[in-house]
Amino acid sequence: MASSIFKPSRIIAVLILLGAAGWIASGALAPGADDTHVEVVETPEEPVAAVPLQKVSVAPAVPESHQRRITLSCTTEADHSSVAVSRTNGIITALDVARGDKVRDGQTIATLSDEGRQAAVLQAQALLDQRIAEYDANKALIDKGQAPKNQLPALEAAVAAARAALAAAEAEADKGTIRSPIAGIVQEVPVQVGQAVQPGAQIASIVDPDPMLAVGAVSERERSSVRLDQPATMRFIDGVTKTGTITYVGVSADKATRTYPVQARMDNPDALIGDGVTCEMVVETDPIEAVSVPRSALVFADDGGLGIRVVDAESKAQFIPVVIVDDGVDSVWVSGISDPIRVIVVGQDFVKDGDQVEAVLFANAPTDEPPA
Repeated sequence: MASSIFKPSRIIAVLILLGAAGWIASGALAPGADDTHVEVVETPEEPVAAVPLQKVSVAPAVPESHQRRITLSCTTEADHSSVAVSRTNGIITALDVARGDKVRDGQTIATLSDEGRQAAVLQAQALLDQRIAEYDANKALIDKGQAPKNQLPALEAAVAAARAALAAAEAEADKGTIRSPIAGIVQEVPVQVGQAVQPGAQIASIVDPDPMLAVGAVSERERSSVRLDQPATMRFIDGVTKTGTITYVGVSADKATRTYPVQARMDNPDALIGDGVTCEMVVETDPIEAVSVPRSALVFADDGGLGIRVVDAESKAQFIPVVIVDDGVDSVWVSGISDPIRVIVVGQDFVKDGDQVEAVLFANAPTDEPPA
């Protein structure tokens, strides 16, 4: 029985079984036997696409000396005009001028009926002659001691009174002759020969066309830029241009329009410019440093301030406040810039301060559309 149990084949089988069990046990007890080994494979990251910069169109601008022009609507007025009037009663016996005639200062333009004025002159002259004769006769007696000297003052006073009476009579007689008060051109003659007139009646109106005035008004904002003796240019609708000088700037504003009266004087020797003609007065102010930018380049800041956007040396958008000093057709002149700049003229509404931008010259500017 014992010999059958310990057969060689059975012993080998038992040994194999024990060896397998020991091997399994040794593997279960080994450190890290339960760890699962996972191999990590790194995947390279895909490159992130760069965000395209906002394109803006820029135009170079350099500060320069600029003379701002102020344009005023004006009407011409003669610097000298007057009306010849009757100084006494009478009937017009002669009219020596008509409308459009040129007259000299003091030239006779009408004559009134005498009305006894020359007779009064003759009477005053006769009285003066009498007083002078009386004075001479009595003076000779006084010099000889045959008359008292105290008569001399009375005689002298009588002569003086007679002279005054003659002068008054001559002045009254002179009123019958109506003369032009100024040199100029006769505009109106509202009377006729044979018409009776009274003192103050208008006989003729005369206008001196040289020099001529241009009269207009300047706003409160621009008044300080208009000064006496400033040159001015007057432009008329028929193409005529005249140069002149500012001769008056009002100090009190019109209560209705809040504007100040302004006038300029211009030479008009040929009377080419008439009285009451509409014109434009252009006044050039003192030069200031300014930059010309397209009107479309103007933008408003968040606080409502007016300005422009520029591209700085780091290709970043920047807002610069400006003040409009002059206006053009398609551009404006602005102050507040002292260095050369690159003004954003297209795309300025789609960027803000500090934005990195791609600046291109105006000729290659992108369309004024926001990026998709």
